[in-house]
Amino acid sequence: MKILKLSFLLLLIFTTSCSDDADDKIITNSDPKYNTVEIIEADSDLFQYLVEIATDEEQPELSIACINFIYPLTIYTFNETNEYVSTTVIEDDTQFSTFLEAIDLTYSISISFPITSTLLSGDEVIINTKEELKDAIDYCLDEELILECSTLIQNCVLKVGYSYNYDNTYLGGIFIEEDGATNFTMDGILFNGSWTVFIIEHELHININLINADETGDFFNYDWKVEYIDGNSLLLTNENRELVLNQRCDANFEECSNFIFEECETQVDSGISEFILDDYTYCIFDTLELEDTFEISYYLTEDDAVNMINALASDIAFINTEDNQSIYVRIDDLENNIQYYAIITLASISC
Repeated sequence: MKILKLSFLLLLIFTTSCSDDADDKIITNSDPKYNTVEIIEADSDLFQYLVEIATDEEQPELSIACINFIYPLTIYTFNETNEYVSTTVIEDDTQFSTFLEAIDLTYSISISFPITSTLLSGDEVIINTKEELKDAIDYCLDEELILECSTLIQNCVLKVGYSYNYDNTYLGGIFIEEDGATNFTMDGILFNGSWTVFIIEHELHININLINADETGDFFNYDWKVEYIDGNSLLLTNENRELVLNQRCDANFEECSNFIFEECETQVDSGISEFILDDYTYCIFDTLELEDTFEISYYLTEDDAVNMINALASDIAFINTEDNQSIYVRIDDLENNIQYYAIITLASISC
């Protein structure tokens, strides 16, 4: 059994992908350390990229794949000392190619390299620089490719969900994308960055680049390969890394941004509040994408949750006995007879 604080141990993964004709999404990020991000608009078919795979000095092989961007994109440019220089909105492939051609060789852009993919031929393509990216775009300028994938990644907000296979300290964080730029919010801290979507052959990518994000950037700033889990969720992978994003269009999504639930003190400076645990069940179902075949129960200790004893009454007021009290949540998948566990925090605040 595994229990992670503020992280629910459940993810329903249904692997579906874009149709074979969907060739229009790319996301990229760079590695600048400045608090600005460049975004590239993705409104047309763009971007196919080129990579040299030199397997033999005498007979080098060149693998080329189409990269199709979704415009518009917002791109941030930084100088050789990683200081912000400019913000550019890109509308099509030609403008993107011209933009990259004009950038000083010592400058960087808000796209995360390397961009990697395995072609249908089995060849691996790797783009390491903005110059190689320009070559890839130029290669596909004459292609007429139309994106038919869902616009999920550009609608509403995307909330970080739980992954089985990778530790996640950002559960409940929120991405808001607009024209290739993104804001990421977690625990009241806001980061800006680039959000670039593209397709290499049949492989959807989201390239994330949060600027001046330190450890948060270390977690998110990669070129992610993307699968649709269902019509509401995305599974992002990069090597052994895994990230789940769930779409949230409801007006009250911020109430479930994390698993810290606050109630006003019953008396000033008492540190005591009344918590109706049933009030938080919605957020658990919402964040974990649970179906009606799941049941939730609450416990004071881990052992009680595992052994399913001394369950707390969830429909009457629970009085906390300490600040930021941890409550153990047991999640039962009745259909498959599987149990998952999580921890929520009850916080008593002055109002």
